[in-house]
Amino acid sequence: MRIFGHPVHPMLVHFPVAFWTVATGAYLWVASDAGELVVVIAKLANSAGLIMAIVAMFAGLLELRSIDSDSDAMRVAIWHMMTMATVWVCFLLALMLSISTAPDRAVMRFGEAVCAGVGFLLMAVGGWLGGRLIYEFGIAVKKDT
Repeated sequence: MRIFGHPVHPMLVHFPVAFWTVATGAYLWVASDAGELVVVIAKLANSAGLIMAIVAMFAGLLELRSIDSDSDAMRVAIWHMMTMATVWVCFLLALMLSISTAPDRAVMRFGEAVCAGVGFLLMAVGGWLGGRLIYEFGIAVKKDT
């Protein structure tokens, strides 16, 4: 999928990465007993990342159609997809924990930080796999005809 000749998926992925990076930092700060403003920042950044990731995932699924189904690139694309879907679930769990009304907030905040931290690390792996798709296999790179 392209807009004015530019692939859409690589344009969109920067948004969830940026939002989730902010959210991870905020969740880690919240776990150390930060103020209410940091809690709000964590929730808002995480929510924005989840929404933008859905848009990026949709564009990525459309881009997937251009990859040969028996190629090494498709195997990397599937690993990239599954890794990033797991990242989405990790950040969704962090958000669900942050809006829960459990009596022990310290345990919940620790859980938020763990989910966000695991999501962040997996996001780095998924980003590396996405980079392989572009730089090693040339996916979403306009070919001269």
